[in-house]
Amino acid sequence: MNSDLLVAFLEFPRARLLGTLETIEKSGQDVGRVLAWRPGPGRAHIAWQAMHCAATHDRYLNVRIFGGNPRDEVLVNNFAGGSTPSDQNVPSLEQIRRKLAETFEPFKAYLRSLAPEDLQRMVGPAGQQRTVIEVCQLMAWHESHHQGQMHLTWNLYKAAHGG
Repeated sequence: MNSDLLVAFLEFPRARLLGTLETIEKSGQDVGRVLAWRPGPGRAHIAWQAMHCAATHDRYLNVRIFGGNPRDEVLVNNFAGGSTPSDQNVPSLEQIRRKLAETFEPFKAYLRSLAPEDLQRMVGPAGQQRTVIEVCQLMAWHESHHQGQMHLTWNLYKAAHGG
């Protein structure tokens, strides 16, 4: 396995996530209203799901892999934990896309900097260590999972509001 293949595995779910956002943008619906809509009390809105993916990339790269602090502590504090939003912040589509790129590009650059033997290196805090390959598997699954939640929430929104 090489790092280019791992990056390709991560780019597929990212393209699907961005595709969902593009579909919403082109739908003719009020984008802000769609991004903020919750399928039930206390449930995550589409904007939160997308920002959660951005926050997770920041946290995994800067905290779990590098052992430091998040690059964007506000992003990580507001969007990294669980799947129940901790605040009422609903970012715009532009903010979402910017944060997704700001956290994804450094993650990919890190992977591309690794030699094949580095992909087996254990990273993360004691008791939660994984190989770099396993981190990439987890990140691809994580983004696919949340893209699916975004897609479902979008479908529920359309069913509730016409579209």
